Amino acid sequence: MKLAPRERRLVQILVLLAAVAGLRILYLAATPPPAAAPAGTPAAFAGPGGAARPRQGKVVELPSEVVALETDRLEIEPRDLTSGRDPFRFGPPPPPPAPPPPTREELERRRREEEERLRSLDEERRLAAIPKPPPVTLTYLGSFGPERKRVAVFADESGENLYNARAGDVLEGKFIVDRIGYESVDLKFVGFPDEPARRLPIGG
Repeated sequence: MKLAPRERRLVQILVLLAAVAGLRILYLAATPPPAAAPAGTPAAFAGPGGAARPRQGKVVELPSEVVALETDRLEIEPRDLTSGRDPFRFGPPPPPPAPPPPTREELERRRREEEERLRSLDEERRLAAIPKPPPVTLTYLGSFGPERKRVAVFADESGENLYNARAGDVLEGKFIVDRIGYESVDLKFVGFPDEPARRLPIGG
């Protein structure tokens, strides 16, 4: 029987499909089945295009027992580090050696320094015990009158009281008017005859 061209083409396609199916069946029959993966281990992973491929490499065995994590041991314990410690020796480092005793020269220098310090203290105490004249608390404002009978004008520390004094007068029981000039006055101190006079300018 003679087939038409279209029918002949269909028969060829069917024969080709049958051959491909037969080869697929023979390949699957000849290939051994893959080893089963352990529990919890992914047997395949998605490759490009979303197709699953068998996972290559060595199979990792998971532990069968779960150990509890001791969180209190996660804190870092400080280490006892000492500068200069010998790592090959145990125990605390030895104490530093005692300083050498002072030499004769050092002892003599210390003795002289102590004597000088005591001498300075004695001098300060002696000077502090010597009576000193009181500080001047008056302000010289100026003078008026003839030269031989010139009168000096003073103000006290508060500025509320004014004093008119001639040479030789005593003010506030502490100050003696010694000499009156045109722009200054000399004051001496009661009870201190050997103390030099203190000069006050106008306004001072």
